Amino acid sequence: MKTWTTVRNYWLAAALASSSLVLLKLLVTPIEKPPQPSYTFPEAIPLSRWEFVKATPIAIQKRYTPSLATALDDLTISGKQYRYLRNGRPLEIEMRYFIATYTNVSDILRDLTINAQKLDWNTERSQVGTRFVYQQANRLYFSACIPPTLETTISDGELRGAQNQPALLGQRFLPWFIGQKPLRDIRCLWTKISLPIDANTPAKTEQDLDQAWTEWIQWWQKNYPAEPIR
Repeated sequence: MKTWTTVRNYWLAAALASSSLVLLKLLVTPIEKPPQPSYTFPEAIPLSRWEFVKATPIAIQKRYTPSLATALDDLTISGKQYRYLRNGRPLEIEMRYFIATYTNVSDILRDLTINAQKLDWNTERSQVGTRFVYQQANRLYFSACIPPTLETTISDGELRGAQNQPALLGQRFLPWFIGQKPLRDIRCLWTKISLPIDANTPAKTEQDLDQAWTEWIQWWQKNYPAEPIR
């Protein structure tokens, strides 16, 4: 009996000492804020039938002139505009990276420009996912989110629905449980791509834009940004 009492006392003392050390560490260790998410878009992305011209960063007003930043700029982690040429026709591409904020493409288009409310877009299914199709200022546009599940989406329901696959949730449960990741990876690489409409061959415009869109999305599906760690 005396031996058991001694062992129990030693065990209680060790437990108390360990708890005291943990409490002391919590008291003396400053609380670290998680690092702000960031991402650097590539300077150039290859498109097989197009000549790269230039790339320009966007959504940088929040760093240099905050008073000029829009709500869209404030929530943009990083952004870039790309320009390509083919037979004198300019292909324009805009990319913005959002984390757990914008998931509806209609909201992005609405907040991007005051004229967006007048856009008459259609929903279209392509070989790489769903997209919005619309025309503005004699240009044909495609627009969608590229989520971590890689097939393009245009709505919050689509994006979140793809995250609800049991296998995917199972993979993320343990990192979520220990506080490393959210249970669902709600990120959106918003993409807008456009070409001038050729009045003589409008079908050719859509064909050329679809080819560029498919190749662009497939490149990002293979090079999606790594998920930030909390």
